[in-house]
Amino acid sequence: RIPDAAVYLSQPLPSPIPAQQVRFLTQLRQLPTFEYWANWFRDRYEGKSMDPDLLKKSVLLPEEIASQDPRAINRYLAELAAGERTEGIKRVRAIFIGDGEAGKTSLIQALNGEAVTEGGTDMTCGVDISEWLAGTDLRAHFWDFGGQVIAHATHQFFLRARCVYVLVLNARSIGHDPNQQAEYWLEFVRAFGADAPVLLVVNKWDLTPVHVDMHRLTRKHPNIRDFHGLSATRYGDGEEFADRFARFRQALVHELTKVGKVQPYFLKSESAILDGLRVDSRRDPFLKKGVFEAKCQEHGIEGEARRTFLERLDQLGEIIWFPDSYRLQIFTEYLLNPRWLTHGVYHILYSGLLRRQNGALSFQDAATVLRGSDVRDEDGNRFAYPPERLAFLLGAMEQFQLCYPAPGEPGAPAGERWIVPGLLPSDRPARIDFDERDALRFDFRFDTLLPRHVLSQLMVRHHKDIRNHQIWQHGVCLESRKWGMSRALVEADYQTRVLSLAVSGPHVDKYFAVLYDSVLDILGRMPKLEYVEQLRLDERARIGEEGIARHRGGREKEIPRESYHTLLALEAAGQKRLICEFGTYDLERLLRPLPRREGKMTGDESGGETDMRQNNKETWQDIMLAFSGLGGLVALIGGLIAVIKGLYPLLGSVGMVAGGVALGGVALVAWLRYQKKSRR
Repeated sequence: RIPDAAVYLSQPLPSPIPAQQVRFLTQLRQLPTFEYWANWFRDRYEGKSMDPDLLKKSVLLPEEIASQDPRAINRYLAELAAGERTEGIKRVRAIFIGDGEAGKTSLIQALNGEAVTEGGTDMTCGVDISEWLAGTDLRAHFWDFGGQVIAHATHQFFLRARCVYVLVLNARSIGHDPNQQAEYWLEFVRAFGADAPVLLVVNKWDLTPVHVDMHRLTRKHPNIRDFHGLSATRYGDGEEFADRFARFRQALVHELTKVGKVQPYFLKSESAILDGLRVDSRRDPFLKKGVFEAKCQEHGIEGEARRTFLERLDQLGEIIWFPDSYRLQIFTEYLLNPRWLTHGVYHILYSGLLRRQNGALSFQDAATVLRGSDVRDEDGNRFAYPPERLAFLLGAMEQFQLCYPAPGEPGAPAGERWIVPGLLPSDRPARIDFDERDALRFDFRFDTLLPRHVLSQLMVRHHKDIRNHQIWQHGVCLESRKWGMSRALVEADYQTRVLSLAVSGPHVDKYFAVLYDSVLDILGRMPKLEYVEQLRLDERARIGEEGIARHRGGREKEIPRESYHTLLALEAAGQKRLICEFGTYDLERLLRPLPRREGKMTGDESGGETDMRQNNKETWQDIMLAFSGLGGLVALIGGLIAVIKGLYPLLGSVGMVAGGVALGGVALVAWLRYQKKSRR
């Protein structure tokens, strides 16, 4: 039985080892910014009452805060506890996604009470951003994403977890199953938006009611909140569709309000600067770096606190900045209006000029494409793209890994030409300088979605290795500059959802490891994306005859392959052979050129970790003893993640206390890991 929180917290916590308690608090205070946690534990020892609202804000940290380093998180928590962070942002984002011509823009018009006619809206070029007053104290930003395929690879840079997704399906889409449409975009959300809530809408319901298998979809995607069959053109016409639209609007406001409850809080000085930036953005989409620093200095925001504030504004989309470029003095202005960037980037990507040039882009091309554009912000101010600011836009495209510098040509100025992989020719070159016969072949097989940017970003990262311009939309031939004569062929098949790597040459193991790590790094930014890694089995490692797979009737001969992690598990278990449906193979020979992921470290790295463990051994003993002195409180920490997520409606539960205690422990672990990483 969980005890009553008020009674439990009105008494000091049991402390059977007072000396260790004091020592624990003393050592905790010696860690930079951990004064907050020392005070927190001290107050719990002394039985001081807790503010449930403050604890909720401290435990349910928004993504923008939780993603920062331990010092920044601790400063944020200390300022919350001191009553200094009281200003909520009160802004939320709704992202409208779906295929082209699904009716996303029409739905937004209907939400704004505007007249909507069939075919009365132009195709959205990339992203259209507008503001919506939801009838509450929240202000919503609608991000209307274009549905064209070339745009899908770039949407990722603007998608967030802390928002509401409205997935709009086209009931009249010819040749497209609405369930397949839904599956594709739901995987898109899962990859980039994690568990963000989704409202599923089928537009043009009045013309073609369709069946959507909600039972199957919600079982696989539990973040689907509701389904709505609507007609954007008849949202105020007739009782049936008016009622349907009213229910959708109510559901949207409800989800936006829930998302808005978990938000970062600002200092009054930060809030004043933020309000000023929003006013400035209406006059000019850019702000000089020096002006921002002067504003911060005026409000007493200096040093590390200023950088943290800037990072937070970037995460919220209030400012767009690229730390490396500013540190190198490449950029001297911050971007205040993301619409300036999104319009510019998408306008270039959609231009017929780039398509005709097979993705080749010059500085002059960008100037030509954008010179005649007429795009305005929500207040009607026209955006301009003068030459001095085109460098920022093209630099942003490089930062987003949408393009790479073109190989130098005689007489061409350096740094003025780029290649956009997404607009390369789609046909594979007739001749590829790659011998596949003895190559190591490895596949990433995706369950439902192979995002198009995975291959594009891999091309950008390794563009200096591209061999003789042998690159197209779906593949690239590489030759390592470091590991001589080692080549790779990387291809993506979007129908079968397979990204394949083939590597050959005298340094297969080293070059494969480099490419493999790059792919994992790209995929690591989409933790919910489901895929398996498979090694194609080398015939030279075969022992004996083929397996039973060759006897299956009515099927093409399958390519022998096995799960990479299964092979590693067999090796770890001491097995010497792989026995599978394709036959028997020498395990050591199969794995010889592949990297291991078993946590083995070099001497220097392992020595550093040993020193860290030795130096902190006594501290960890004290921490554990202090936790043991918390008596029954520690027992409540079990199943922490489930408890914290269930806390929202149960603020009176002592489970809140468990969340706070464990959060302190997590902060300590994060700090020690952060220190170890910094020392390396």
